[in-house]
Amino acid sequence: MLGHDARRVGDAESSLRQPRAHARERGLTLIELIASMAVFGVVLAVAIPQFPRNAFALWGAQTQLLADLRKARGDALTKGDHFRLQVDSATTYSVYRMNLVGGVWQITGSPTVSRALPNGVTFVAGTGANFEFNTRGLMVNPSAAQTLDMADADGHHHDITVWPSGQVAPL
Repeated sequence: MLGHDARRVGDAESSLRQPRAHARERGLTLIELIASMAVFGVVLAVAIPQFPRNAFALWGAQTQLLADLRKARGDALTKGDHFRLQVDSATTYSVYRMNLVGGVWQITGSPTVSRALPNGVTFVAGTGANFEFNTRGLMVNPSAAQTLDMADADGHHHDITVWPSGQVAPL
């Protein structure tokens, strides 16, 4: 015969009772928490200097240049003037709004945008290039697609191609 404390399989009363072997444990102590944070801090102090300082500089420069080329083309389409992105040096470029003077489109004012590439990023190919967009968003006098090549100090390269149709694409 079953005693008073005996349980049967499927008994509703037995499924409600939980063993209380660890009833007094409630989590980490303050000392354990401080020790684990100290170990985590040491690991971070060792790991952070290993990351390159300008890991995303080339990617950011390519993204900004793409945006400026696309904006110049969009401005030419919407504002009714020619816009030119000019690569001034190995580390700088400018965007100009052009005016029609005597039947010829000319740069008459200061640049609307002047940018310098991040430290360690340079134009490898394309220095001195001009990308002029007409009022229909097409390149003016393109012979073929033109490519700008950028590189960082670690030797990574990113290219941007501007097609005669005015489309701009990263490679």
